[in-house]
Amino acid sequence: MNANNKVISLHTTNSIDDEASIWLVRLDNGNLSNQSRKELKAWLLADKRHPAALNAMADVWDGIDEVLINISDEKTSAKVSLWPVIKPIFKPFALAASVSFVAIFIWFAMPENIQRNSYATLIGQQMDATFDDGSIIHLNTNSRIETEFTDDKRVIKLIKGEALFEVAHDPSRPFIVYAGNRLVQAIGTKFVVHLAPENIQVTVTDGKVKMSKVALNTELADIKELNNLAMQKDDVYIAKGEKVIVGSNQAPKLTHINPDSIERELSWLDGKLIFDNEELFDVIEEINRYLDIQIVLKDPSLHNIPISGRFDLKDSEALIEAIELSFNMTSQQLGSNKILLTKKI
Repeated sequence: MNANNKVISLHTTNSIDDEASIWLVRLDNGNLSNQSRKELKAWLLADKRHPAALNAMADVWDGIDEVLINISDEKTSAKVSLWPVIKPIFKPFALAASVSFVAIFIWFAMPENIQRNSYATLIGQQMDATFDDGSIIHLNTNSRIETEFTDDKRVIKLIKGEALFEVAHDPSRPFIVYAGNRLVQAIGTKFVVHLAPENIQVTVTDGKVKMSKVALNTELADIKELNNLAMQKDDVYIAKGEKVIVGSNQAPKLTHINPDSIERELSWLDGKLIFDNEELFDVIEEINRYLDIQIVLKDPSLHNIPISGRFDLKDSEALIEAIELSFNMTSQQLGSNKILLTKKI
């Protein structure tokens, strides 16, 4: 170890007083990161003699007794009084830099950094956004997410709709998407999550993810990192070129999809919809996600007609006209937000 390096591991065989001195050195070195702050909390809670040893020196300096802040850990009911700890630690700096002391004191007592944001699109809109960590989200039509990024994890709640995530690699902060009653944790990857009314769909275009079941309405702060080394019931790994569809009370169904199918599924990124020999009813259902006006097939016998084609999402009139011409249909406007397609007689 470099003799000039003042940062020393917390786990030593030194006495309690020596350990307290080590913390003083780490503070003096200016390297007390959020992780170090957590380690200090753990040290204080590990043995009642730790805060007692520091408390014994508290009477040496009593310049700002009115400043009382607690270090608290959300995972435990125990609390450690900050002032008896900080008072002796900062004694050497008191006379020389009282103003600096107050600034560092306030910084040290602050909770860990939490960044919360929300993103949403209207029907027919798409949106791209880049997070501070470098990850990118592509939000599809009529979608909404909420994000909570901390020093320990990156959690995104997909409230409705569909999103493609390009995840920036950061092993220290797992990237977790929460949709419905499922968690999807990235393992260095690019993947799509679609929260449909009847199921959740996850498609991986690069890398790998793990899907796990979770209780509905779980708070983002309570979501924990998934254990990638253990498998529980309903857990499933999804790799590049694979897709999982799972209903609320169903086991995940894993399928392999070819590159052409992936291209069709992601065609919305380019403002297109591509279909290949798919049933007209399913095509209409997908198109309706992008239109303020809903298309309705009057005759159930039309539902199973196979259809292929490429449609421009910005030109709904041309889309409806193409269906009319291709299948000998006629359209009728019903009110302000519905179009009825019927077979010509």
